[in-house]
Amino acid sequence: MKILLVTGESLPYAKSGGLGDFIYSYGKALAKLGEDVSVIMPLYLPMRSKFPEIMEGFYDQFDFKMSWRTQGCGVFMVERDGIKFYFTAMDRFDRDQLYGYGDDTERFACFVMAVNTFITRHNDYDVVHCNDWQTAMLPLLLSYNPKPIKTVLTIHNPAYQGWATRDDLGTFFNLSTGYYDSGFVRLGDSFNYLKAGIMSADKINTVSVTHAQELLSDHTGFGGMGAIIDWCRHYDFSGIVNGLDTDIWDPKTDKHIAANYDLSSVKEGKRANKRAIFKQLGMDEDFDGPLFSAITRLSAQKGVERIISIMPHLEEKNAKLIVIGTGEMEEQFQAEAFKYKNVYLVKRYDEELAHLLYAASDFFLMPSYFEPCGTSQLISMRYGTLPIVSNVGGLNDTVFDVTKGDIANGFTFYNNDYFGCLNAYFRACDLYWAHGIDHMQEVGMKGDYSWKKSAQAYLDLYNTIDWK
Repeated sequence: MKILLVTGESLPYAKSGGLGDFIYSYGKALAKLGEDVSVIMPLYLPMRSKFPEIMEGFYDQFDFKMSWRTQGCGVFMVERDGIKFYFTAMDRFDRDQLYGYGDDTERFACFVMAVNTFITRHNDYDVVHCNDWQTAMLPLLLSYNPKPIKTVLTIHNPAYQGWATRDDLGTFFNLSTGYYDSGFVRLGDSFNYLKAGIMSADKINTVSVTHAQELLSDHTGFGGMGAIIDWCRHYDFSGIVNGLDTDIWDPKTDKHIAANYDLSSVKEGKRANKRAIFKQLGMDEDFDGPLFSAITRLSAQKGVERIISIMPHLEEKNAKLIVIGTGEMEEQFQAEAFKYKNVYLVKRYDEELAHLLYAASDFFLMPSYFEPCGTSQLISMRYGTLPIVSNVGGLNDTVFDVTKGDIANGFTFYNNDYFGCLNAYFRACDLYWAHGIDHMQEVGMKGDYSWKKSAQAYLDLYNTIDWK
């Protein structure tokens, strides 16, 4: 099967969030299963100098129309890990950041139009798999393609949807405003890219079973997107839990940690990694209590105030907390952290430090109010670090509370429980000091978090689509 993954980002070339991890690790998994997989994404300015091999791989050049305007596009290609990566070079993406610009809807309309032209010129794909609002208009455009192509849209975060005006249908996509007037792409008083993709793709999915159920049952959140899916595409919608790139995240071989370990040496490994991270951050290297951690965007969605609620109680349980994160609540979080000697905040994302923190920690805090899938809980369990999570989205699908007996691999609490995270913290501390976490660490470290099963689930999804 020839599969084209269409995305705004992918490791190792450009990453803003979990989508970048998803594309690269899923693509590698497909290649290992023998599929012919390609990725197409924009060529961002920093990539030109950081990855010079891209500019050596010229592949194609063409023009396309956006209403009265003519846009040129160059395409470059490199092969890596069994994946063919295609990069569209256009002036709108000659910027330092991936997203966050006032003209993002126009920028990604340009990208989608370029991809549509590319597919028309190289018309041999069986499946075109789109991801999030940035690429959600492509299934509608491909419906005009003379060759039938299966289309899938994966919604990684329904909070981001891509808003434009009625006239932009013609200005950006050369489409009739009838799509807006009929309500097909309209949400409220705006043209909505994500809705267009939901209405047009052959199949739609999100990145966990629980999050799919949450969307179908919540008809008011995310601008009513759940209601649209429930009423219009219920039987074409599903949830598939993300896998984890176990080549990158493996405590036995991880080059970023101070001491490698496996299940038989987890205690010694964690002690060595604790000492290493404490030394690196200027903390007490002789500390021998429970270490809690979080690697997160400091935002309300991620439950930052729940993490803050733990801070006053660290000293009484002889515990420490290290957080790596930035975001809109950074100043508030820092102000609270400064009050307590047992809290350390790293205000940047540092890949090597993140690996070391997963390996050093005993418990990982992920008290999100909303989490479509999440991979941090999978990483933490693989490293023998017990996650503390709210029962939402992919967290609910992958983490099972200590009360669940043989399958227990962490601590969970109800999302609507105001004191749930704090109570889970106390339960974790008590179990730690009672030497009762060994079995849960074993369950977590023995879990299969690889992409193999999830990749097969996507292939099965592709195969449920009838040829048009």
